[in-house]
Amino acid sequence: MKPTNSSKRLTNSGGPRPAAGRPLQSETQLATGNNVATLDSFGTSDKPAVGQRPAGGIRIEDLLANGQGVGRVNGMVAFVSGALPGEHVDVEIDRVKANYLSARTADIRQPSPDRVASVCPVFPACGGCQTLHLRYDAQLRWKRDMVVEALARIAGLRDVAVEAARPSPLIDGARYRNKVTLVARSGRRGAEIGFYAARSHHVVGIQECPVLLPHLNQAVRSLAEFVRGKPALLANVQHIIIREGANIEGTVICFTTARAQRDLPSFVEALRAHIPGLTGIVNSYDVAGENAVFGRRFSTLWGSPYVRDAVLGATFSFGIASFFQINTAVLELIGAHCRESLEGARRVVDVYSGVGTFAVLLGQRGISGSGVESAKSSVDEAAANAASNGVTSFSFECAPAAEALSGERGRSLLSGADAVMLDPPRRGCDVEVLAGLTGARVPRVHYLSCDPATLARDAKVLSNNGYVLSRVIPFDMFPHTGHVEALAEFRLDG
Repeated sequence: MKPTNSSKRLTNSGGPRPAAGRPLQSETQLATGNNVATLDSFGTSDKPAVGQRPAGGIRIEDLLANGQGVGRVNGMVAFVSGALPGEHVDVEIDRVKANYLSARTADIRQPSPDRVASVCPVFPACGGCQTLHLRYDAQLRWKRDMVVEALARIAGLRDVAVEAARPSPLIDGARYRNKVTLVARSGRRGAEIGFYAARSHHVVGIQECPVLLPHLNQAVRSLAEFVRGKPALLANVQHIIIREGANIEGTVICFTTARAQRDLPSFVEALRAHIPGLTGIVNSYDVAGENAVFGRRFSTLWGSPYVRDAVLGATFSFGIASFFQINTAVLELIGAHCRESLEGARRVVDVYSGVGTFAVLLGQRGISGSGVESAKSSVDEAAANAASNGVTSFSFECAPAAEALSGERGRSLLSGADAVMLDPPRRGCDVEVLAGLTGARVPRVHYLSCDPATLARDAKVLSNNGYVLSRVIPFDMFPHTGHVEALAEFRLDG
């Protein structure tokens, strides 16, 4: 979202302000640099201090991807929790650094017309959502601006036609997630499940979550009720992951522990009776650290460890730790678009292919090709998903993408390909992947990104090597957060 007064700057020297939705790095990274005022720039009496409430309040000019508003206090960049662009707010400073300060909103003198009441009782304490207080159409404009700004600032691509962000179908105005990762805590008052607060390891307890699909939300409510008053029940549990199919009924729950738990089976029967629609219970263990969501090993305690879902009529089965988009409805929008835009292609190489989602959807339209994925379990699931959907035109290779697309191996893989489908993790593509496909002169590249900054970085490489960015479509895969999915379509020039 653009600030209401574009003439206001966030730098002392008149340099460009950070555009709406600058891909979040950290407060320090955003505030450092020669153009930003420091404490030494002001007299002693002007130095902001922790606990201070600046007289007259401040104007909020921008919004970061972590949901913090951006303004200025005595010329210093200020990151303000709870504030939206265009608002005039009173703030209380809670941290002062050399190049920036952070504050919380104490009172709103002039609210934004885009401010709405949150539907969540623990927002903003919970760190899961950042923009439940921002009108949904404003969220979509803000996310499009993120993509536009990143392409211009990082890639130098200022004339790209970035389309309006495609909204997510939402149930009850908010619900879309098919997966939830909970933190488990046990204490004197009993066991508790919840989420980490933003930028903290403090656990915010929850009884339900308004962005979860209805059956998944019911599972969370049932679990919260089940563990209440039983302090020993989750004593060794670090995380609880619950996942369901949006279009196929069935819920799988996973308890992550440091070591395999022999006592977990003792409450399996009770848990089955308490959580409706449960189809599998899994123990993940041998974790690398306290913050690891999954361990390196898995044991099925009851039922099936596989989640099942359907996308555009194709059915998929995958383990609870495998990558599958958390918003099935938006995945269907992206899948339908890719089917249409790649119609006529004969051979497509699907890099970072996961459990075979795009390979299966394209294979059902008569396209052949290869999938490349580094996780052996996902490769096995992709092959099984292709077979179960009658797709025989795609093969799947287990290898890091950087290895598969390098040298003679990469030239062989990409030989005869009409297009490459890229769906990398947040860090973006490996440099070897970009070098391989540009060297092979693959005519078309479809790049599905979950981070505008790494998309822009990789778009710069492609554009410097003969590719034209012809179309960019943001998709709101993660409503009420600062994350945005974007599909970028490249064509080889000439």
